[in-house]
Amino acid sequence: MGHRITSVLSALNIARSTYYQWKNWHPSQQETRRNALKTAIKAVYNTNRGIYGYRRIAAFLRFILNTEVGDRLVWELMNEMSLKSRMVRKSYKKPTTTTDTP
Repeated sequence: MGHRITSVLSALNIARSTYYQWKNWHPSQQETRRNALKTAIKAVYNTNRGIYGYRRIAAFLRFILNTEVGDRLVWELMNEMSLKSRMVRKSYKKPTTTTDTP
């Protein structure tokens, strides 16, 4: 039942160094931060029913949550998650025109 790793890796045509690199992999600080920001962005986006765009979400994260984040990073992360703000049009009432007929 016990197979040696070298024989399994050679059967799969995978280098031993590749296996150990995969086994000892840990996420970088940047990747950890980006994942945390993705969670926060998604929470703000869902809380506001998808109306907030990347600028307003970035401002919310900066001022309310005291997170150092730029607009561009929020834009990139929102694109990765396929989040787009909904365009809410202001209601417009067409003015009534009165014509003076003699």
